[in-house]
Amino acid sequence: MNQPAYRKLYQKIKKDIEKGVYSSGSFIPTEPELEQLFGVSRTTVRKAMKMLADENLVEIRQGRGTMVLDGKTPQSFNGVTSVTESLRKRGCIVETKSRYIDTIQPPGEISALLGLAPGELVVRVQRVQTADGVPVCIMVNYIPARLVPGLDNSAEFVGLYSFLEDKYGFGICSTSDTIFAAACDFSEAQILDVPTGSPILIVERICYGRDKTPLCVDKVRVLANKYKVQITTEGRNK
Repeated sequence: MNQPAYRKLYQKIKKDIEKGVYSSGSFIPTEPELEQLFGVSRTTVRKAMKMLADENLVEIRQGRGTMVLDGKTPQSFNGVTSVTESLRKRGCIVETKSRYIDTIQPPGEISALLGLAPGELVVRVQRVQTADGVPVCIMVNYIPARLVPGLDNSAEFVGLYSFLEDKYGFGICSTSDTIFAAACDFSEAQILDVPTGSPILIVERICYGRDKTPLCVDKVRVLANKYKVQITTEGRNK
């Protein structure tokens, strides 16, 4: 089935942005120029630009043109969201490239963060997620096994938080996040299809329930050129 002209134009410009034809901070051709280049109408151009703007790929500036943004997915920290949810809000098609779920004796650090009793087991969920077909992050989640009975490789989901809320009644009310920069090692580079040493951001998160009980610990490695952090604060403590 033939796609509408505005969607074809949107896809072409989006691909050019991702390939670096239009770099962050630069301006794409004007509406008249795009009309002439692609033989389309002004309405078609504007629909395509709106789709790009809705995905935070460009910013339409009145009287100046359409500027390319940095292309990173913003993670907002004025509410509890996941990397998957942030990618979807940007309009990306998020898929799980690979997933493995097992039950293990957790490392001491994880056991302490979850407040587990000696010998208590966790379910470990390991995933590689793609955005529009491109690997962007490696996720490892640790959940007390007693909270998720029956969770194994037969489970079908993309967004873990939504799955835990729907299937097990989780109520993630707050998180504690530690974010730092690193360089990916050889195995991470192979998985993410980038050169060894490429910059990544590591997000270490503890999720808490209503009574501040730890529900899970997340360790996420995400490509630095695909992700940025937005923090909203109010007032000053004096």
